[in-house]
Amino acid sequence: MKSTQDMAVLKLLQERGKINPLEALKEIGCFRLSARIHQLRKLGFNIITKRISTIGRFGKVNFAEYHLEGKGAAND
Repeated sequence: MKSTQDMAVLKLLQERGKINPLEALKEIGCFRLSARIHQLRKLGFNIITKRISTIGRFGKVNFAEYHLEGKGAAND
């Protein structure tokens, strides 16, 4: 595995089953979670993207939540 951020993201996915960009920034200081997910997928990890829409302070907010296959993922 190439970067320590890749390993940190994988560890969070294995422990929690899911991660989103805000959690990645707060927990491990990762600004580009999608790039880390891309790298993990290239290494063969099956990671599912779930699109989330919610209402925030300034209106509608859209973001991705990533699930590691087999950790309670896309059916939530």
